[in-house]
Amino acid sequence: MKLGYNTWSTPNLPFDQVVRALSRIGYDSVEVTVCEGWPTDALTATDDDAGRWRAAADAAGLEISSVTANAPLVCDEDTWAGSRRRLIRSFEVAAVLGGGGALPVSLGAHKPKAPLLGGNPPPIIAQDSWESDRPLIVDRFGDLVEQAVAAGCTVALEPHAGAVVSTPEQAIAVLSDVGSPALGLNLDISHFAVRHFALADVVASLLPHAVVVEVKDHRHTDEGFDFLIPGEGEFDYPVFLGLLDRGGYRGTVSVEISVRRQALPDFDEVRAAESSYRTLAAAARQAGIARDSLKGRS
Repeated sequence: MKLGYNTWSTPNLPFDQVVRALSRIGYDSVEVTVCEGWPTDALTATDDDAGRWRAAADAAGLEISSVTANAPLVCDEDTWAGSRRRLIRSFEVAAVLGGGGALPVSLGAHKPKAPLLGGNPPPIIAQDSWESDRPLIVDRFGDLVEQAVAAGCTVALEPHAGAVVSTPEQAIAVLSDVGSPALGLNLDISHFAVRHFALADVVASLLPHAVVVEVKDHRHTDEGFDFLIPGEGEFDYPVFLGLLDRGGYRGTVSVEISVRRQALPDFDEVRAAESSYRTLAAAARQAGIARDSLKGRS
């Protein structure tokens, strides 16, 4: 098992600065966010840019484990044309970042949202239209998987508390309906923990299909929940890491800090990475996961 960090959590820092910081802290890998507004935005990046990012990660001793590339998928045809163009370019960038390996590219099945960065991020509200939107979602993921394979990568569907595909059953239904080995899952456990799903049940259901695993923290409130930096909230990391380990997972567990937490005035991108690493490294020790699986770092 490896520990990683998603540059979703560092939208204001250049990529080379991020990977140097992550290496110093002790992370094994990095997930690269190529969404609109990030320094590694796929639509503004050239292949040479992506090659430099890969070289920077290599120089820092970090594996690039996956790519994050959200864009509206449950939308009208005009909006979809723009989303599809962005996602296909994201696949092309992922292929360069993978350097010959087929990196998974994570995306959810959601409707258009307000801009994520700047001001007040949009609230996380369930998009309850699964029954009516299922055929559209399956059709578009089927198309995207073909495009991803042609580019040289794969796709990881992320069930999300604020998306149309939000439950284990819905996610597995999409995988079954699409029927491609190039479509797996991003198991971001936070989107189930905040809604009181049993961790053991979610892991048993989704881990066999997971090609990406992510964590963040949370706190339940009178209004619902807040997403937090690992160590600030209620999530039981030793239990979750233990479930992954006993389930045979040997990939990366990556931290992704919500833009809602990033928007608070006390947020510091490097300090968040440092405290997140301490929390997960301690949890791995408590779960009895061999330290050599994390390069002996503390």
